[in-house]
Amino acid sequence: MTRGSLQCFPGSLSDLTVNQVRTRAKIGNKPEWKVTVTNKCICSFLQVMLLCPGFDSVETIKPTSKLVSKIGPKLCLINDGSPIYGGKTFVFTYASDQEIAYAPFSFQEACS
Repeated sequence: MTRGSLQCFPGSLSDLTVNQVRTRAKIGNKPEWKVTVTNKCICSFLQVMLLCPGFDSVETIKPTSKLVSKIGPKLCLINDGSPIYGGKTFVFTYASDQEIAYAPFSFQEACS
């Protein structure tokens, strides 16, 4: 398999992108941020962990059915460990005075 759009094996951290934008909403008088995590690989990524230093949202993470949970002082598990399928995104929002410097940290690859 060649590397390129939606083609990768094995996957690497560069196949996960994290983008965020400030929304116009305020939650508890704090700005809301929308985070999009994209899996650019054709394979699914499970147990996706992001660096999330300073993560402390005043807003309940949405969607609540797909959690973002803090694992230790600087790591967050996203999508409750469930897969982010190849070519798909996982989106959540949080509210904080400061934008959190999310960055890919680790994942388990599932490719068949």
